[in-house]
Amino acid sequence: MFKFIHAADIHLDSPLRGLSRYESAPVDAIRDACRRAFQNLVDLAIEEKVAFVLLAGDLYDGDWKDYSTGIFLSRQMGRLNRHNIKVFCVAGNHDAANRMTKALDTPSNMKILSAGKVETVKLEELSVAIHGRSFKTRHVDENLAAGFCSAQKDIFNIGLLHTSLDGREGHANYAPCSLDDLVSKGYQYWALGHIHKQEIVAKDPFVVFPGCIQGRHIKETGPKGCVLVTVENKTVKDIEKISLDVLRWTQTQIDLTDIGDRREILEIIRQTIEQEQISADNRPLAMRLKLIGATKLSDQLAAFPENFEQQIKALGAETAGDQLWIERVENNTQGKYDLDTTLADGNTRGKLLKSIISTPDNLDHIAGIADKIAELRQKLPPQAFGPDSILDLNHEQTIKRITKEAKKMLIGRLLSTRGNDEN
Repeated sequence: MFKFIHAADIHLDSPLRGLSRYESAPVDAIRDACRRAFQNLVDLAIEEKVAFVLLAGDLYDGDWKDYSTGIFLSRQMGRLNRHNIKVFCVAGNHDAANRMTKALDTPSNMKILSAGKVETVKLEELSVAIHGRSFKTRHVDENLAAGFCSAQKDIFNIGLLHTSLDGREGHANYAPCSLDDLVSKGYQYWALGHIHKQEIVAKDPFVVFPGCIQGRHIKETGPKGCVLVTVENKTVKDIEKISLDVLRWTQTQIDLTDIGDRREILEIIRQTIEQEQISADNRPLAMRLKLIGATKLSDQLAAFPENFEQQIKALGAETAGDQLWIERVENNTQGKYDLDTTLADGNTRGKLLKSIISTPDNLDHIAGIADKIAELRQKLPPQAFGPDSILDLNHEQTIKRITKEAKKMLIGRLLSTRGNDEN
């Protein structure tokens, strides 16, 4: 019997994505999170006395800023080497873009499999064959799985591959292949990488995405880590999901239906924060709150959203201290108000409300909107518009969301001044 660890998508020293725009963001904690999660992986390997570690691509995140990334990796590989633990890797799309790795020698206990063709490493003492192929360039659209050899007889065969498989939402279509392509090789285990959400695709044979080891932005929520695989008699006996992340991202939905007291809303949010802390095993949390449901307070909350968000952040600081960062509060509640009287009066407020409500969420056809967006782009740093940013103006849904929020804010402010009508 022996054990091995399968991990992927380490993204060592991944750059922060637009976090500089958040004054309260725990920048240092997030910057170092990938390193600390990788240290947890090494600790696990030593503690479990694994035979080897598999890394299925994207160990790096493109070119390093300096050589400290490589030095850090060498130090961690040295820790494993002192316990006679070998590491087998394939390069993924991010690794293929890294030029600096070529200037440093690979640690002696670390083997990066060939990019030119499928390479097989046989571990005689364990009766294991590891078959894998690295990315040669950043963009690989060919089916690399097709070039893998058939399983060797009477040993435990592992396929090591960075691939989008048959496609997963939110991930580029790299080295695509089908599940049948993998199953047909006769391997007992396929160690995949590239998809950041953990998924056991199949169990006969095991085809596994371990996910990334550390979430880096709000789209990478929930536990992140690796899988610990136990093999006995050339068969997978057990596969255990292990969390390695040191900071957890979460999107939490809170239903405010029929809640009419602001203090009650804050108490529900406080309870939610406490529950999320428990589910995260008291790790630091980066949280996005989404408020939903129909409440008569919807317009008050929407009228001055920044004030309400700061009130929630203060509550978070009181409840969890520096263990919580509230990344954003989204007010998706619906108002329980009756606009008929205001709209029928024909006064200034009624006319404005009609104009606001009739404004479509999709602004593409409105004259000058493209120029306004271009002007906004010039005023803000480029990283503010990335795919992981709430200001990704390349995405139609972002425009719709911003428009809805603006409409709700204006309606809320107009209704809050109902006693000062201009006729």
